[in-house]
Amino acid sequence: MNKKLIAGLLTTAMLTSTFAGGAVTAFADDGSTQGTNTFVDGGTEMSFWTFQELHVAFWTSMADVWNEQNPDRPINLTVTNGESHSTHSKLLIACQSGEGAPDMADIEIGYYGSFLKDGYLIPINDAVEPYKDDIVMSRVSMYGDAEGNYYGVDFHLGETVTYYNTELMDAAGVNIDDIVTWDDYFEAGKKVLEATGKPMTAVETADLFLPQAMMLEKGVQYVDEEGNPNLVTPEHAEVIDYIREKIAEGTIEIAPGGGFHTEEWYGHLNAGDVASITMPLWYMGRFTDYCGDLKGKIAIAEMPVWNEGDVRAVLQGGTGTSVIKGTENEQLAKDFLAFAKLSKEGCTYEWNELGFDPIRTELWDDPAITENKDNKFLAYFTTNPFDVLKKNGTDLTAPDISGQYAATYQTLVSTTYSNAFEFSPDQDATELLQAEQDSIIF
Repeated sequence: MNKKLIAGLLTTAMLTSTFAGGAVTAFADDGSTQGTNTFVDGGTEMSFWTFQELHVAFWTSMADVWNEQNPDRPINLTVTNGESHSTHSKLLIACQSGEGAPDMADIEIGYYGSFLKDGYLIPINDAVEPYKDDIVMSRVSMYGDAEGNYYGVDFHLGETVTYYNTELMDAAGVNIDDIVTWDDYFEAGKKVLEATGKPMTAVETADLFLPQAMMLEKGVQYVDEEGNPNLVTPEHAEVIDYIREKIAEGTIEIAPGGGFHTEEWYGHLNAGDVASITMPLWYMGRFTDYCGDLKGKIAIAEMPVWNEGDVRAVLQGGTGTSVIKGTENEQLAKDFLAFAKLSKEGCTYEWNELGFDPIRTELWDDPAITENKDNKFLAYFTTNPFDVLKKNGTDLTAPDISGQYAATYQTLVSTTYSNAFEFSPDQDATELLQAEQDSIIF
């Protein structure tokens, strides 16, 4: 679809390196990069946009695997990667104008609703159907609509767990197996604080993972059944007040840098200055990439719950890969997308190379996956993440990203939690949430 754009970028680019599958990467004047699979004669030229550099090698590699298994339907795939906000903005403009959009794109969960509500994506139900019995369908259905159409597939399950620094737990005499509820967790946090001077955990002011996890456990979403902003709920106010209480007692700190994806935070975490963090399993890659000093010191366990007996897991974060309306290669794009992200080959790559907990459940019991001593993620942590996956099963709550979720998300991560926990910690939580909801533009 965007052959002129691709040609222009490649004309100005400088070839520099090689991805998996024999692909080359080009750096363009606008700061974006491009990768390709190993092109074959007669292959259908297709374009793909992503905002994550690590995804480029995945897509180009999977295109090569697709071509090996589907020689009658080969693909020549060009993947363009750019900074997240600008890439999503360019994609939205291209969809609105009807010109220059790619055949497929990775769309981050916080932006997804903007594309879904305005009809810029193509349903992929028929391509997903052959895989339905092999996967956790909530990671597909969440990128859907009220009519039962699916528009996207995620890279991972995204099950939320708690990562514990075992050195700090041991120093405080805390057995993480005894922690079930949030009250258990913060009672243990008092022991950790007293013994080590370190907080039990942290909360972000520029993102939403801890409060969202707590709210999902209560069955509450950021949008209502009609997709309208739903910030003003008793449960949301309770979560804010609970976190504020723990900040006051010192068992929760505000994350240095404001979030769990900043240079300040990674240095703080790696130094052992916080005892635990509750994040999805895809965060394993942040530990292996940025916290080398903690190798062999971090245990993965089920996250705490409000009440004993509750399911100890929710799903968070995500990237929905979708086929963009207007593509000239609709069926081929749908079939390739589903194969890449739902086949055994695709899900194995996602786990081995990216550390993403697989959507395809057969891998949870495959010793070649779960007991691979050469896997860097299994080698890093003291416990096995697949034990948590198997214990909690597949009936897990995912975020509702329909309707005005994208606009609501932008308010949550830009002002709501910074006001709640840093700038206006004494303001009544319900009043604060009402003011935040009133500020949402949609």
